[in-house]
Amino acid sequence: MCMELDKFCKWYDLGDVQSTEKILGGRMHKMYKVKTTKGVYAIKKLNQEVMKREEAYHNFLQSEKIANLAKKSGIPTSCSISIQGKFIHQFEDKYYMIFEYIDGKTLSDQEITVDHCRKIGTLLAGLHQLEYSSLGLEENIITYSKLYPWEEYIQNENFKNMDYRELFLKNYKKYNSLLKRANERYNKSNKTLTTCHCDLDPKNVLWEGNKPIIIDWESAQLMNPYRELVEVAFSWSGFLSDHFDEQKFSSIISEYTKYRKFEHHRYFTICGNLVGRFGWLKYNIERSLGILSADLEEKKIAEEEVSKTILEINKYQELIGPIYQIICKITKEELVKYHPFVEKLIKKLPLLKGKNYQKLDAGFTNICYKVGEYIIRICVDSKNEGNFEKEMDFYLKNKENPYIPKCYITDKSKTLIPYEYEVIEYIEGKTLYEIWYQLSEKEREDIIIKVIEVIKSIHKIEVEPFDFKEYLKKELKRLLKDNQLDGTISQKLLQSCDKYFEENHFGIIHGDLHFDNLIYRNDRIYIIDFERIMVAPIDYDFKIFDRCQYHPWLWASEKTDMLTVEEDYQRLLPILIKNYGELRKIKYFWERLTIYQILDDLREYKNNKNQELLSNIKKSIEKL
Repeated sequence: MCMELDKFCKWYDLGDVQSTEKILGGRMHKMYKVKTTKGVYAIKKLNQEVMKREEAYHNFLQSEKIANLAKKSGIPTSCSISIQGKFIHQFEDKYYMIFEYIDGKTLSDQEITVDHCRKIGTLLAGLHQLEYSSLGLEENIITYSKLYPWEEYIQNENFKNMDYRELFLKNYKKYNSLLKRANERYNKSNKTLTTCHCDLDPKNVLWEGNKPIIIDWESAQLMNPYRELVEVAFSWSGFLSDHFDEQKFSSIISEYTKYRKFEHHRYFTICGNLVGRFGWLKYNIERSLGILSADLEEKKIAEEEVSKTILEINKYQELIGPIYQIICKITKEELVKYHPFVEKLIKKLPLLKGKNYQKLDAGFTNICYKVGEYIIRICVDSKNEGNFEKEMDFYLKNKENPYIPKCYITDKSKTLIPYEYEVIEYIEGKTLYEIWYQLSEKEREDIIIKVIEVIKSIHKIEVEPFDFKEYLKKELKRLLKDNQLDGTISQKLLQSCDKYFEENHFGIIHGDLHFDNLIYRNDRIYIIDFERIMVAPIDYDFKIFDRCQYHPWLWASEKTDMLTVEEDYQRLLPILIKNYGELRKIKYFWERLTIYQILDDLREYKNNKNQELLSNIKKSIEKL
């Protein structure tokens, strides 16, 4: 390499080489400190495989335009040295970039302070506000839809020799489920473009004392600034080395938002950032297996990157929910307008007097606050008051049930505050969504047995039967008519109801039975949220469990959405049926669940007219 650099430096009149030293840190390109008779340079030898790509040279030119604009605008920046108007220099069959050598240092996670993070937040806001219209940059909004052939990599003859083999086999089945949602959310949130560095982690900032200098602009382009903001906050708060520091993360977001607002698509932006991680994983798997490169050193680096990226994806999944809450808090997305009502209740109700309160993110239709060991649920939507009152009545009639929260106060009067509210016991624990992805199949079966015990305590309440078949047919007729579905389909579906719903085993059902409403604490299960409670056949309570084998995340909160994949829910119903004897006695159990799903799909189709959904509805009816 010394001979190669010596010839290069002579050709470009950089002087005679006196010493060379490889600089560690590059994952794709190779960087050298080169001392010559004319100066000290940092020379980057560009990856040959990368430079074979048609767009690579153009991308490097675009990134240097951004770097130079940043420097002219007062952002401390290291730019490629231009020789004869060129930033990239071809010598023989290779490409190089030349930089002035900066005698600064990068910071480790342990060395990074909150003050460093504030400076990075300020620099990033400045970068995102550059006026770039004169640069002629391409303003393409990128969309993603690709999923990757993870199974094919396992079949590659080199896979069995990879150090990451076991780690990959343990994780890969969930990847395309997560990537599909990440793609969709990336596309929905990718509405704003501005100048971004696109790799502003600690290795690409050199510090001369307390002064930061941004280096390595090769990835710079127009991109969603909020996507970069989240990534930068992650990398500077220790996420990449498993030392995540919430204060450092928050300081970058806080400092940035002094100059630029972060108001829209926060959750989708966070989820969308998985797209890049899966792309990087795919790229390094292909490098390590020899699909993209035969260079032994490069293959070894790629092999290490695969293991690191798999672990990083797992960590990122678990932090999505907490990070979203941190950002919402910083950007003031709390419904503070309800705080005065809670404060009034605390002042007036002896049970709550003197206790601190905290707004919770639980609940899709009501506002919830934790006040000491209690929960205040406030019904702020008058259209939901009927359901809210059903829940209050259920609590009052079932005080002895050990599996539901104790209810202390219900108030429909709207005298203290202009809303109906209830005060119930706070069940401290985790939703089943929060723990399910971590459990073995044996542990999952043990939990479902406990869930059955809880549900039976509600199902066994004596009720007055009614003609459920006619109720179901009436609802289906209405939806079929509203959706203008032809008579043959309608006739077949209604005839199926006559056959499959002749017999019904009635009980009180929860009506919204999913893992966000099941709380695990001290080896016990509790059930919450009874607004959709109703009299119905007991199998009607398991329609959501049935759909979990296809889309389990639909009922998850932001906290657990991206922890939830189909693979973990395939045995949910079989375990339930195995351990709930009454369900095994129901004739046509599976056919009934299919009709429940058709009913829900018809409701959804009425709202969105999705043609793929309509096709699935027709297929389901044909199978009956």
